[in-house]
Amino acid sequence: MQFSKIFFSKYMAQSFHIWYIASSRGQVLYRNCLIYAPWVNIYRALGVTILQIIFPLPDTSAAIIPRQDVARFAATNLQISDIVVVSHELVSVSDDEKVQLIDTRVRRVVSKVKMPNRPRRQCLTRSGQLAVTMGGKKVQMINIHGQTLTKTTVLDVKKQPWGITSVGHTSFALSYKHSPWLEVIATDGTVLHQFNNEGTTQPFKYPYFLTSDEGYVYVSDRITNKITKLNFSLQLLQTFSSRLLSWPRGIVSISPDQLLVCSLRNHRIVLLNTSTGKSSILLGEQDGIEYPRSLSYCPKQKKLYVAKLYTDSLAVYTL
Repeated sequence: MQFSKIFFSKYMAQSFHIWYIASSRGQVLYRNCLIYAPWVNIYRALGVTILQIIFPLPDTSAAIIPRQDVARFAATNLQISDIVVVSHELVSVSDDEKVQLIDTRVRRVVSKVKMPNRPRRQCLTRSGQLAVTMGGKKVQMINIHGQTLTKTTVLDVKKQPWGITSVGHTSFALSYKHSPWLEVIATDGTVLHQFNNEGTTQPFKYPYFLTSDEGYVYVSDRITNKITKLNFSLQLLQTFSSRLLSWPRGIVSISPDQLLVCSLRNHRIVLLNTSTGKSSILLGEQDGIEYPRSLSYCPKQKKLYVAKLYTDSLAVYTL
């Protein structure tokens, strides 16, 4: 049988990833298969018309898929622990030793600061500072001046902090995973609110990541496989569960009633509607998602940044 069309969606060092191969009558014969680079010349010799080959930028293994435009690029030489979109041009990435600012236009680190203790999670406060949880029961504040990071205040907290999210101009919520607890503190270290579960069953076993939007805090728990909604005073409002979630990690709000959640164990990014409680799979293994750990969203460019477990690169999806 003679093939007349070959569409390529991914280039790798030794092979092409074919979106599909169609016959001269337009019938789809193969989907999502690999073809080694030397074979391309063989197909050409057989008279096959190659209509499109999409190459990535240097040092990437880009995948162009019908629903999302994906581009991967190296962010650090250590595994990424968290990602925060600073602006439509800048992304802050933390790894096991440092926090780095990346210019996404040129895919280059423009500033970095070494941390005194291992960084965990980070958030962008509404005053324009980064707040980073780290080992030693501390939170490091970092100023952003243009494309330069500068460490400033170190806040001491009573327990080992993990998740963090901004809940006011000069305050943020913290989660403590080993002794499940939440509190809101000011950027000067003053405790403003604490979670009180009197009269209710303890909803948290391993509160891991936090996000916030429109007056609410959302918590992912990798043990209960649930997402919990609280107000900024940390009053429990609602709990969401879904069969699509398994070991939920990173969580981000993309609209007042929509969350994206990393479902690490089953390799998914799950879209959760907080108005209806319904969930669906936004991205999966077929989209290059594998053990997703953390994520952040840029509403201006509608880009989703995803880091997976034990890797040093980001995947960028245009939604």
